[in-house]
Amino acid sequence: MDIIEIFREEGEEKGFHAFLRRALASCYYQLKIYTSYRMNFALDLIDITISALIYYYIGLLVSPQDLAKLGYTPDYVAFALAGIALSRYIWTSVARLAHKMRHEISAGTFESLAAVDFDNFKGWLVGQILYGFTWSSTVFFITIFIGYSLGATFTRNPIFWLQALFIVLLTVLIHAGIGVMAAGMYIIHKQLETLLVLLTAVIEFFGGVLYPLSLLWNYPLLYYIAILIPFTHGLELFRRLIIDEIPLNNPMMIPHLLALLVFVPIIFLGFKVFEYYLYKAKKLGLVAAY
Repeated sequence: MDIIEIFREEGEEKGFHAFLRRALASCYYQLKIYTSYRMNFALDLIDITISALIYYYIGLLVSPQDLAKLGYTPDYVAFALAGIALSRYIWTSVARLAHKMRHEISAGTFESLAAVDFDNFKGWLVGQILYGFTWSSTVFFITIFIGYSLGATFTRNPIFWLQALFIVLLTVLIHAGIGVMAAGMYIIHKQLETLLVLLTAVIEFFGGVLYPLSLLWNYPLLYYIAILIPFTHGLELFRRLIIDEIPLNNPMMIPHLLALLVFVPIIFLGFKVFEYYLYKAKKLGLVAAY
């Protein structure tokens, strides 16, 4: 059944069941589209493998002693691949929703979705977030597996991986809130791709994907910018859990955990901003404008 028909059927049905069905339909059809392009999937696997190998060889140039002096594991391969694995979620969380919105508007399908919408696109947005999380999780686990194959010293203790999973989910949800916000802005402003690419690059750079956060202590302005980004705290917690086996209740972890929790309201703010721009677009008759 076409996704538009599913959304139209649910127009008369309210409640959580209708919302869940719409969200799963949105996720399912996006996954179906992605998996139908087998060459693209194969190229993604090659990209992940090459990226892991690049940082494996970069690790040969990094002094383990210098890394240890900064308070991190001397294993740069584990350090870098943990950052890369988590950063894969950032593009799908922050930029992909706006990119998807551009595609729907330019293809003319957004107007059809708007015509049968009854929950301000919450079901559709959640479905797209689920799809992004599923795709990024696939990349995440492949990256970690390659890291293990290259000798990276990740923990094998399931307790720490469960705590790390909680941090991943929390970090992804917060950044998904930013993504929902960006998708709403796209309905009116259009052409935000350059801004979003810049935003994701800034998040990854200041988040310390490839270098220790403590390096920024010598540059106070850059350090304070870094700690104002939720991804910085999520990545710091994630690395300490799966590499150093430091639990979340450790005193050195609590400040980062509290800082990450402070950003939780962004999730709800994102949907409010989306509703505002959607209402404005409907009022001005800009739903189908590109």
